[in-house]
Amino acid sequence: MAVTRTAPDRARGARARPAGPGRSGWRRRRDAVGLVFALPALALFAAFAIYPMLRVFQLSLYDYNLTSTPVWVGLDNFRFLFGDERFLASLGASLFFVVVTYGPAVLLALVLALGLNTRMRGSAFVRLLYFAPVATSWVAVSVIWRLVLQPEGLLNQTLNTDIPWLTSSTWAKWAIAIAAIWKEVGFFLIIFLAGLQNIPKDLQEAAALDGAGSLRRLRYVTLPLLKPITVVVLVMAVIRGFQSFSPQVVLTGGSFGTEVINLFVYKTAFASARMGRASAVAVLMFVLLLMVTFVQLRALRRSA
Repeated sequence: MAVTRTAPDRARGARARPAGPGRSGWRRRRDAVGLVFALPALALFAAFAIYPMLRVFQLSLYDYNLTSTPVWVGLDNFRFLFGDERFLASLGASLFFVVVTYGPAVLLALVLALGLNTRMRGSAFVRLLYFAPVATSWVAVSVIWRLVLQPEGLLNQTLNTDIPWLTSSTWAKWAIAIAAIWKEVGFFLIIFLAGLQNIPKDLQEAAALDGAGSLRRLRYVTLPLLKPITVVVLVMAVIRGFQSFSPQVVLTGGSFGTEVINLFVYKTAFASARMGRASAVAVLMFVLLLMVTFVQLRALRRSA
């Protein structure tokens, strides 16, 4: 039986669904209200993120020491840095830290993620143990490892050696790398686990039915499907490596060849009061990391 709508019902329907220009006007009002609510967050982001970044680009072209009026020097700060042995040494220290720390950390995280990608009893607790150092601040981790790496510390006692881990140009870099690997593995482990758990089980089962062993399934099924996650991990590893600051400050104070880029920027800006040169270093690192990220993303697209 057909149901007829009364006049009041039709009137209410018309009011609920504005047609034509009325509906577009309602959408514009909704967008305007949303923009008003977003303005405070956008203003804070502009004041504390966008403006300081633009200010750094500006100061990189000036000679400024925090007390006098900035003096325009153009690209002189950049020319000075490319001939400064201390800057080149800090860049080398950062590259060493990124390669020696985050290369093994990413590889170890992948191996552990493959091993922990099961539903066996206790696997969740093991994941929590690996993630615990990530949730601990770098300062706290550095203080712990400063005790471990003392001449009479736990590491020397365990290895039955007498290595001056924190007071030797030969060993200080490796000591910081060991502490960083211990802290960072859990971070990448969680990311790899998330990627592994998103791989369809049907593909693994189909490959197994076709006679593929564990290694062949890993090579031809798991790793190709994990490639986007791997690229994200590599990009984050490079950025986190070049942002390192706290372990070098707490463990060695930047001595014995451990003065990385961020520590060099800090000392140049606040110890030497050369804000222009420090800003130039920040600009160079921004460009360098942007180029590295671009190359990594292009490599992903080519291999896809």
